Amino acid sequence: MENNFNFNKYTNYLSEIEKNSQKKLLNSNGGKICWRSWGKGTPLILLHGGYGSWKHWIKQAIPFSKNFNVLIPDMPGFGESDDLALPHTPEKIASNLAETLYELISTNDNPLVCGFSFGGLIAGHLSYELIKRKLSPRKLILVGPGGLGAKRGEMKTMIPRHSKMTEQEVYNAHKTNLEILMFHNPKKIDDFAVHMQKQNTDAHRIKSRPISATDTLAQILKKQDIPLYVIWGEKDASVGIYLEDRMTILRSINPKVRFHVEFNIGHWIMYENEVLFKKILDNIIQD
Repeated sequence: MENNFNFNKYTNYLSEIEKNSQKKLLNSNGGKICWRSWGKGTPLILLHGGYGSWKHWIKQAIPFSKNFNVLIPDMPGFGESDDLALPHTPEKIASNLAETLYELISTNDNPLVCGFSFGGLIAGHLSYELIKRKLSPRKLILVGPGGLGAKRGEMKTMIPRHSKMTEQEVYNAHKTNLEILMFHNPKKIDDFAVHMQKQNTDAHRIKSRPISATDTLAQILKKQDIPLYVIWGEKDASVGIYLEDRMTILRSINPKVRFHVEFNIGHWIMYENEVLFKKILDNIIQD
């Protein structure tokens, strides 16, 4: 059976979630940044991963909006936000995000900052930028972050897409790539995940992996004293056998860092098991 990416069902589902949000295109030095927000209360800033968009947090926006002001950008160079001038640096991305946040939160809000994968290393830089701007975060929460200078997990080669592929081949490539990197349980890879993966990868313009391969997060964390929490799926393919290395690096920077490793789950933990992830994040926020 041919798989068609124009799934009305999933387009409608995205629209249902998005219609409850306030969508704003805010000017920064680098151009417009697209922010979506849901709910009221303490700001909870959620940053997506590489080759991603706000949709990486699709299953968390509404649940967390019951108690928080959930703020999710398309980071510069992704989704509906403008590109930044080259070179792309985490400092530049974080500075532009921080600049636009003045229009979304007040100086006494003390937001929670949470980032996933590439967004984790940007979250570290954003936290630093906010501290400099007197918008000090109350906690920094990283989910499977890059940028620690540790070895990357060994995994199969991702399948590139090209114009000569049939739609079925493109679908299969995205599904396989999700299985290689993002999920541990292939049964959790539904058509909606594939649909969003195609949308996200079609819209990205930043090569995030070379930045994630540096130790930029480790270096920026040395410059700030903030309550730090890190979440990993035990089967995170980007980490592989090098989880202890990451823990050692983080402990050397912040001896008070708190870790949560969830058994038998992969990189995109907040999609693979959204109910479990919400409990984990709720517990960290309440800690």
